[in-house]
Amino acid sequence: MRAKAEATGYLQTLRKFDQNASQELSEKYLEEAKELLSKGDLVQASEKLWGASALAVKRIGAEKGLKLEEHGGLWSFVNLLAMQSGDKDLTTLFHVANSLHRNFYEDEMKRETVEIAAKNIEQLITKLMRFS
Repeated sequence: MRAKAEATGYLQTLRKFDQNASQELSEKYLEEAKELLSKGDLVQASEKLWGASALAVKRIGAEKGLKLEEHGGLWSFVNLLAMQSGDKDLTTLFHVANSLHRNFYEDEMKRETVEIAAKNIEQLITKLMRFS
């Protein structure tokens, strides 16, 4: 079945769709996070930042033919990218993203912390773009 999907171009089209949709949504979430942060909605800003990060990772995975659907898969893939590239900051920055996801549930981060984390997420997404 996979061979037929590849032969017809369906698999490539699906990958391209996943990549484009993930990138557009990641950018949208990043912008929404900035707006929410400016309004003081730290919980929602945190989740949008997590979403932007997760979708950026999923986009790179899709380009490599992977469908990353669980947190463990995202972590494994980020660790692999960090090891292959020698850029250990990827792991550290993704840890920040994961902390933001936790903040959505716990609401424990101060505004300054979320603002710093937002800059870290922009760094993460920029670093991930070089794998495209």
